[in-house]
Amino acid sequence: MMKLDDLKQDWQQNISSSTTPENLSEVIAMLEKETTKIDKEIKRRDLLEIAIAVLLIPVWIYGLFTSVSAMQTIGLVIAIVSCCFIPYKLISAKKIKPQKNTGLKDFLLSEKQKIAQQKQLLETIVWWYIAPLTTAIVLITLGSTVTETGLPQLNQHLTIYYGCLVLLIVGIYLLNKRAARKKFGPLLKKIEQRLAELS
Repeated sequence: MMKLDDLKQDWQQNISSSTTPENLSEVIAMLEKETTKIDKEIKRRDLLEIAIAVLLIPVWIYGLFTSVSAMQTIGLVIAIVSCCFIPYKLISAKKIKPQKNTGLKDFLLSEKQKIAQQKQLLETIVWWYIAPLTTAIVLITLGSTVTETGLPQLNQHLTIYYGCLVLLIVGIYLLNKRAARKKFGPLLKKIEQRLAELS
């Protein structure tokens, strides 16, 4: 697998031999303005998400030693697994298959793959991010109220907390769906149009 920055560097070093200056200028003008900005946003997002996930792992591990119920323990285990999987998912989405050479078409194919992977990452955020973390949070908090009978007690405080949690989850989901549609969708379409012209 090849990282995006490495691919761009190789492409810029060798592209002059396989395209005309007009095509090169046109492609760079179209892509660099948009993809450079998006790449920076992706890097900032990934750095923040990975840092949070890594910092939370020791907290969840400590929680295992102070867990008061099996339900809470299961929630903590899910939280640990999720915090390990999220960085892996984010890093994997930035890797792309290297093309045969660094020509214009191959560069566009690589950019298309990169944008498509980021778009899919946001579109599938429910199953790899929201669902596991929400499940973990509910089990951890509800598990802390388990009585001697082995049953959790849903009190008013938790009811309000879960209501706020639902609003937060819906907000995260809608923001990511919007970003996939508004940010990555149009750029992906432009790259596909350029590829169609080259074909």
